[in-house]
Amino acid sequence: MTQDSHSSHPLIPDSPLATFDVRSAEGSDAVALAALLQQLGNDEPPLDTLRLARCLEQPGTQTLTLVAERDGTLLGTCSLHLIEHIAHNFARSAVLEDMVVDSRARGQGVGQALIRRAVEQAREWGCYKLALSSHLQREAAHRFYAAMGFSAHGVSLSLSLD
Repeated sequence: MTQDSHSSHPLIPDSPLATFDVRSAEGSDAVALAALLQQLGNDEPPLDTLRLARCLEQPGTQTLTLVAERDGTLLGTCSLHLIEHIAHNFARSAVLEDMVVDSRARGQGVGQALIRRAVEQAREWGCYKLALSSHLQREAAHRFYAAMGFSAHGVSLSLSLD
């Protein structure tokens, strides 16, 4: 478990709100995590919390779900997925997905801490890059990712299989 303290942040010096933990998600987080993930979009169907709990209890070796937590309350989450590229002699990269910070906790460094931990994990996996995609309309998120060092690279396309 990583303690992430932001007491040097000029907007909230020495605030109890500036301290939280970033850790791997556990099965017991499923209900709170499902509610947090609903903030990604109102058009998302509710998650099956029992299935989510089972997935979190038995994570694969190529996926990691992180949560930021303060006093038992989840403040944010993201998932990291390892990819081995056969066309590049099995070079590894990671994809960041499902990044969300609770609307009441934004601006407190939660997203930054989650990204830092995701970068750390990608490096531990031996990845040469960390990639993500973000909806075109999420301009504030794009500014946040740019401030964290991400830059536009290529084009993200998708094909709906519904």
